[in-house]
Amino acid sequence: MAPVCSSCGNTVKSTAKFCKYCGRSLKSPSRGVSRRDHPSPSTRVSRSRSVTASRPVTEIPSDVLAQLELRGQLLELQKEEKGLMEEIDRLQAELEKGEQSISELEEKMKPLKKRIKELTSREKKLKTKIKPFPFEEAGKARHLWSERLDKLEELKQEGTTRESVYRRLKGEYETGLRDAERKYQEQLILTKEWLLLLKSQYAAARDELAMLEARHGVGEVGEGAHEKSKETLEKRTKQLGRQVEILETILRGIK
Repeated sequence: MAPVCSSCGNTVKSTAKFCKYCGRSLKSPSRGVSRRDHPSPSTRVSRSRSVTASRPVTEIPSDVLAQLELRGQLLELQKEEKGLMEEIDRLQAELEKGEQSISELEEKMKPLKKRIKELTSREKKLKTKIKPFPFEEAGKARHLWSERLDKLEELKQEGTTRESVYRRLKGEYETGLRDAERKYQEQLILTKEWLLLLKSQYAAARDELAMLEARHGVGEVGEGAHEKSKETLEKRTKQLGRQVEILETILRGIK
């Protein structure tokens, strides 16, 4: 079985001298060195969590909300494009069954293909505006340091680098990896707190919408005021629901 890092629990290479995920040395700690002097990533995360917990998140930065909105727009475009592609597949299946002529099929496909082309163009423009979230940037940095350490180990095994150079670079890269890991975990915790805040706002918006319907039902709110408030609340609820969906999807994709 492949060895496992005793600090973070991830599987590592049998030849590795350190963990590519958390930067922890895979050698047994030497005598006289306290674990307190080299806190594990989980310890660092716990400390970060305790600091964050003392200052609960009450709002989400405007630039983060803007990015969520952009990703939400992209998601809507991709859903529509997927539906159009499925419709084209259905029409082609009818052609193969002999249920439609080629001229009929082409006539029906023209507006579908035109719309797909428009959506693709809009998607490209949106993607140029979408930026990574802070924890995603930190994750890329962590991966970069890890790759450098792996390549350095390969050079060491090949004997193409001097021992003094190897030790110096190894120290630099391990420090970089530890810092990147710390920033990544801190930003990840913050992102999860943003998700919790969005979920609470989403639940509150749904409750407010339900209350509006009840007030309208008993005659407390008139027809005109009901329609105006309902439109605003439904738009707000949909927006929050989409933001929750986006963040949940991103966080689920973390390995």
